[in-house]
Amino acid sequence: MNMNMNINIGTDLVYIPKFKNLDRAALEKIFNIDELEDSRIEHLAGIFAAKEAFFKALGKKINWLDVLITKNVDGQPKLVYQPLTNNSLVSVSISHDGDYALAAVVIIKDN
Repeated sequence: MNMNMNINIGTDLVYIPKFKNLDRAALEKIFNIDELEDSRIEHLAGIFAAKEAFFKALGKKINWLDVLITKNVDGQPKLVYQPLTNNSLVSVSISHDGDYALAAVVIIKDN
């Protein structure tokens, strides 16, 4: 392993029912248009958890809309944040069970 690597991890757990009463205006402050295409509440809660986990791994909170959670060709979640350099790797995982959504994000930076 390269000793100049920096590994940051963030996790977040979300109570899914808290998203039931959000109106469209509130949703549009958190989620990009593409993320809102699938409006299932568990889907949105998972994206919210992934963004929060990313902020924790990044070490700061940024604009919600600057981060996009999408899927790769295999259907796995993918996080897009343009300011990360090419020498950074971001991995995201989202899971749902009952009333909860969980996300974990790992950022590996090669200094």
